Amino acid sequence: MNTVKNILKKDYLYLGILTVLLIVLAFFVFSITVKGLEKNDNEALNEYFKVLEDEYVSSARAYLNEEGYVNSGVMLNHTTDENGMRTYTLSVHNSRFEYASEETKEEVIQALTDLSFEDPRCTTGIKII
Repeated sequence: MNTVKNILKKDYLYLGILTVLLIVLAFFVFSITVKGLEKNDNEALNEYFKVLEDEYVSSARAYLNEEGYVNSGVMLNHTTDENGMRTYTLSVHNSRFEYASEETKEEVIQALTDLSFEDPRCTTGIKII
C-alpha cells in the first residue's frame, strides 16, 4: 500500500535527482559560455596584434628602402608564452649588410627598434642576417 509517507519520500527523491541534474546542466552551460567568451577575446587580441605586426613590417621596409637597403628581406616572427607575453623577432636580410660596419648595423637596429610598436605584453628583438 502506498502511504502518504512513501509517496512523499518518492517525491523528495525525484526532486533531489531533478535538482542535481539541473545544477550539472547549469554548470555545463556556464563553462561553455565562458569558453566561448575566452575564444572571442583571443580572436580579438590576435587581430589587434596582426594589425600592429603588419604596420611594423611595412614601416621597417619603408625605412630600409629610404636608407638604401632596397628589396630587403623582412620577416617578423613571434612566440607566445603561457602568460600571454609575446616575444617578437624582426629578421632583416640584405647583401649590403655583409659589408656594413658594426656601427652602421647598430644604427639600423636602433632605428628599427624605435619603429617597433609599444605594448606591455610584447618584447621585440632585431636580427640582421
